[in-house]
Amino acid sequence: VPFQAEETTSTMARSTAATRNSHRSGGVKSAAALACCILLASRTGTIYAFVPSQLSIASASTRSSTNGPYARPSIQQQHSALPDSLSDVLSNPEASLSSIQSMISSELLQSSDKFTHFVSSLTSGEISPAALLSSITSDPVVSDMLSQIATPWHLLSIGLFTMGAAVVALLVQPDDYVGVGAPYEPGTTTYSPAASEEFYASRPALVAKRILKLAGLTSAFNSGLIFDWLVLGKLLKDEEYKALRRAEPRRAKEALGLCTKLGPTFIKLGQALSIRTDIIPEAYALELRLLQDAVPPFDSATAYDVLRKELGVSDLNEIFSELSKEPVASASIGQVYKGRLRSNGKEVAVKVQRPGILSEIALDLHVLRVLTPIQTTLQNAANGIKTSQEDIDTAIALVDEWGRGFVAETDYRLEAENTVTFEKAMRERGLDAVCAPPVVEEYTRDKVLVTEWVDGTRLDSSQSPDVPRLCGVAINAYLTMLLDTGCLHCDPHPGNLLRTTDGKLCILDWGMTLAVPNDLQYALLEFIAHINTEDYEALPQDFINLGFSPPDVSLERLQNSGITEGLSFAFRQLSQGGGPSKMRERVKAEFQERYGENLSDEELRLAAREDMMQRMEAQLEAEGVDVKGVTNVMEEMSRRNRELFALPPYVLYVARAFSTLEGIGLSVDENYAIVQECYPYLARRLFTDRSPRAKKALRAMLGLTEDASDETALAAIQAGA
Repeated sequence: VPFQAEETTSTMARSTAATRNSHRSGGVKSAAALACCILLASRTGTIYAFVPSQLSIASASTRSSTNGPYARPSIQQQHSALPDSLSDVLSNPEASLSSIQSMISSELLQSSDKFTHFVSSLTSGEISPAALLSSITSDPVVSDMLSQIATPWHLLSIGLFTMGAAVVALLVQPDDYVGVGAPYEPGTTTYSPAASEEFYASRPALVAKRILKLAGLTSAFNSGLIFDWLVLGKLLKDEEYKALRRAEPRRAKEALGLCTKLGPTFIKLGQALSIRTDIIPEAYALELRLLQDAVPPFDSATAYDVLRKELGVSDLNEIFSELSKEPVASASIGQVYKGRLRSNGKEVAVKVQRPGILSEIALDLHVLRVLTPIQTTLQNAANGIKTSQEDIDTAIALVDEWGRGFVAETDYRLEAENTVTFEKAMRERGLDAVCAPPVVEEYTRDKVLVTEWVDGTRLDSSQSPDVPRLCGVAINAYLTMLLDTGCLHCDPHPGNLLRTTDGKLCILDWGMTLAVPNDLQYALLEFIAHINTEDYEALPQDFINLGFSPPDVSLERLQNSGITEGLSFAFRQLSQGGGPSKMRERVKAEFQERYGENLSDEELRLAAREDMMQRMEAQLEAEGVDVKGVTNVMEEMSRRNRELFALPPYVLYVARAFSTLEGIGLSVDENYAIVQECYPYLARRLFTDRSPRAKKALRAMLGLTEDASDETALAAIQAGA
């Protein structure tokens, strides 16, 4: 068990003092228990000596360095001075302490690699805990001690002492993700919860270690939330949870820093949650949108080793005439070096994957699946909602959806293919104002991606006057991906959007993409056409076509749900532009007009809440529900809405893309309206597409019917008359 020397001195001294005092007072067994702890610590300090048959380093552990001025004594030599029995410890505790401390300093601190190997072997399952226990107890000294102090309380004390030391040793042990491996390969279809469960079932210590680490890192944050909710809310009878809401901005900033500390998987998770205001409060979502995919770089010597192995060379000078010594950028999946190819002199960006990243992501995803049912149950309980199995299944399905995307990002060959496909599609459609870094396919490998270097500035920090134009270019590009090419870029955070020196938009990082099938593309076009013309009667069927509602939900239930009114309100606000701040101003003005101009913000909120409750009760009554028999109207509506609506995965990525672009546009123009920017592309798309569904959507947008005269007019419009 590893000890810090300073801590060992004070701890052992206190134990020795306690032993002396207990012995004087006649508490022989208590003194024996403390002595046993000291002696057991000395034995477990070189615990690999007890299990030579199970460790490959057994022979190394008995070697001694006998040459030179820094010769180190062997284990046998170190142990010759250690106490051999309980009576030795009790008779001369100071000498025993000195011997143990000397052993710890010389063996543990100088040969920590052996102990590190032991803990790794125990964590990975190479060493069985049962066999380990048998090896330890078979030692004659330990057996002698146990026989002399084998009372339940003393054995419990020793067990707790040893267990605590073992837990500390487990947590401080560096994570060997490369050695552990992953339950599946990189790719878009390889993620498998079943394979993950089977893989980690044989590695329970690895899972327990990660859960304990996560618990330690999040304990302060979780305690703060519980205090806000339980003490300030429940115990102080704050039914509106005002204190909890007031603390949200501060807690959100804490959550932002926490994501970075928890590692790459949670950085990606935070980015994904930043658009899920249906899951987390808006204050958290806004703060998490600031989260950048940046983590401390790993050692460049390790990166160079990966490059040599992947590229099949012993000297990188064979390929690169120049290569930066340190990374120019570091992200969660990999880091980028700037280089120059020896063959043609071109500057290139060399992306090297972080060693063991797939193993780390796989472990975190497995832990999330384990903890999600607990989190869902606690969250529902805090909101006064009973948890159903459907709630848990939905939450786990969301984790799996994120998992597929995260695992796909570790496939660099797929990223290269996506980059090339996008570049080709944009050239074919004449969209020359947008590009992606050209891939150097000759040097693309599983863990290495080489592209030509692109000089540019992040779009959100560029001072160029053409940023609004490039925002329009970006919207055109994303709409083309969504409604035409069917391959959507899913990681559009500001760091991946560059304004090149020649005034083009360059989109980086194609590791995460989403396939959009033709049926979904036409369903989106129809939905947009119906929204634009306020044809709300058609929206329930659009919801089913888009996957927002299950196919077995009746159109009548969707119409009675009030979804059309909500969409009308939201679309009206978005069309006027200005982002969230201007939208809040307009909503407040509308509420004042509806409920009273002289009402305060709190009074407006309460009036809106009362109006909403009345609408909910009216909806339940329309569905034949006895409202008087419903104890919680909001809970009942929440349950019914879960049956009616769901957010399909593609919507999350689309929302993230357009919220990023809207944020950049608003930084230049406070009245920027992203909906208005979409119209030119949508009009061109509908006018040029000759498919029956596109014609139907165009008719809806133009207010035409299917009679002969309107068909003639439509044909003339599409022909350019």
